[in-house]
Amino acid sequence: MTFQEGLNQVDKATQKIVEGNQIVTDIIMNTFLFTWQWWISLAMLIVPWVIWGIFRKKESSNRLLYTGLVIIVLSAILDTFGVENGNWSYPVKVIPSVTISYSFRFSVLPVLAMFFLQFKPNFNPFVKAIIFGGLSAYIGMPILAAIDLYKKVDWAYTYSFFILTFMYLIAHWSSRMNNFEKI
Repeated sequence: MTFQEGLNQVDKATQKIVEGNQIVTDIIMNTFLFTWQWWISLAMLIVPWVIWGIFRKKESSNRLLYTGLVIIVLSAILDTFGVENGNWSYPVKVIPSVTISYSFRFSVLPVLAMFFLQFKPNFNPFVKAIIFGGLSAYIGMPILAAIDLYKKVDWAYTYSFFILTFMYLIAHWSSRMNNFEKI
């Protein structure tokens, strides 16, 4: 294949992505919008941040937000790869997007991690990481699957457990950087 043929193939693939996005948007807007699953997804997007705003350790807000952003970026990147490779999907979403679920990745996970970080901050981070990974992978994801907010295709919850456990350890490390005041 020549370089120009490769560019032409990329254009065709891009068009298919646009068509896929349009299909997902149409389904969400015409089938899933305002269903009870959609409302749960909306609540998952908003309620964790409201709870965090009320119960956060206020003097550590900047450090915790930074760590939440680390979780958001890591999970968004990994989530995109997983969806693009057909390992899982998110059928019902608040924001019509083929790839990630904003409710889970941009709200529930980072807020849960921030609460774990501020609760008993000197407790063993490996134990907290295992609890975080276990709650997220073995309780949260099956619940999401049961209510059609998550569909695993070619994936095991155990893979997610290890990824989420490691992700929490990265969040813990980033929260301990010396650029910030201690939690």
